[in-house]
Amino acid sequence: MPELSQRTLAYVMKVLESLTPEDADTYPLRREFWQQTLFGWGFPEWLIDEGTHQSFNWTAVIRKVHKGRFMKRTGSVFEIPLIGQESVLKRLTAMAITESEDTEEALQLRRSLQLDGFEVSDGKTVSIEGPISITEEKSRLLTNLAASSFPRKDVIAKHLTDAENLFSEGKMHPAMGQARSAFEAGVEDTVSLVEIKTKQKAGNGLKNQIQFLTKVGVISADEEPAFLSAWGFLSAGAHPGLPPDEAGRVGLILCLEFTQVLLIKAKNLL
Repeated sequence: MPELSQRTLAYVMKVLESLTPEDADTYPLRREFWQQTLFGWGFPEWLIDEGTHQSFNWTAVIRKVHKGRFMKRTGSVFEIPLIGQESVLKRLTAMAITESEDTEEALQLRRSLQLDGFEVSDGKTVSIEGPISITEEKSRLLTNLAASSFPRKDVIAKHLTDAENLFSEGKMHPAMGQARSAFEAGVEDTVSLVEIKTKQKAGNGLKNQIQFLTKVGVISADEEPAFLSAWGFLSAGAHPGLPPDEAGRVGLILCLEFTQVLLIKAKNLL
């Protein structure tokens, strides 16, 4: 499957539909606009032809590219190689962001793209430096979570999904709050499993719970300050020098990675 999430591609559909000029109010004018725009962006002829065939209905065009095949007017099937799918979808995304103004939908597209581990730079969709795809990490985490013994795994999964959705909507503070709640629930569920196994009791509060996990050997003495620092970042009301989008992205990554560590440790040690 292409690297870009369907969530991101849905935003691409909306933004591209909004790019058609108001004075292109007839199909010939719409066709002329999009054929010239796509040609100028260097898209292959098969995409321009398929766009024309679909009357530049971007929902239909992007769904077909994502699927990887479409029917030619001659009746034959055109198969799109995966590398071709990825190249075209990333270029359409770059075009949507570059050609659009700072509308709410365009901003949502940018944030969703960040969750996939990409950004648009110089008209190209490129991996964010040191890329971690939040979407891929969350998918992997949810798979491990579903197979775990965590008592509140459904609650944790909902916090993670809510955090991702709020980030896409630009609501960074609530998104960070949901990420913090998922992190805290992961710590608490790990503690519950340890208490059952060891017959020992942890103190109240997250700091005491992390210290308890160190005491019983679930996390090391070196790992303890890392867990506390991650919690501190998620709990902080301000992050000087970090734009809100970047702080939100880092916060989601910290939540996903540290919760993943707890899941793996619980599976192997408890």
